[in-house]
Amino acid sequence: MAWALAACDRYVESTACADATQAGATGDFVVSDDGVAQNRITGTRWFRCSAGQRYVGGVCRGQALEVSLDEALAYVEEFSDASGRRWRLPTLAEMDTLAAPKCENPYLNRNVFPDVLIANYWASNDAKKNFPLGCVTYTYNGNQHCRQHREEPGPFFLVLN
Repeated sequence: MAWALAACDRYVESTACADATQAGATGDFVVSDDGVAQNRITGTRWFRCSAGQRYVGGVCRGQALEVSLDEALAYVEEFSDASGRRWRLPTLAEMDTLAAPKCENPYLNRNVFPDVLIANYWASNDAKKNFPLGCVTYTYNGNQHCRQHREEPGPFFLVLN
C-alpha cells in the first residue's frame, strides 16, 4: 500500500498493481510463450519485455536498454531488419491501453509485462529528428507528457505492426 498526495492537505491511498491483480490474470491481453502479448480490444501486439531483454520461461532476462529517443528509433529499425518483422515504438495512445484497473507502481499488469521498469518509457509521438523533445509514459502511474529531452536515456517497448 502506498500513499499519494492528492491535494495540499490530503493523501489518497493507492494500491500497488501486484496487490490489485490476481495471479495469472492478464486482463485485456492474450499472452503467448514467444514473448508477445496481444490486446484483445485493439489488436496491438506488444513484446512483453523492455527492449534489450529476452523473454524466457515467463520472465524477462538481461538488461533493459535505456537510451536516447534517436537511439531507440535506430534500435527499432535494426531489430526489425534482423527479425524480419516490422517493429516500432508505441504511441502515447497505445501506451494508455496498457493501464490495468486500480493499478499503480506500476500502472500496468506485471502478469503481462513481468519486468517493467518504473521509468519514463519512450513513445513515438513527435519523434521527428528536428524536434528537441520527445513523448514518454511514466510507468509508475501512467502519466504522460511530451517534454522529455530526446537525449535523456529511457527504456522503451516494442510494438508489432
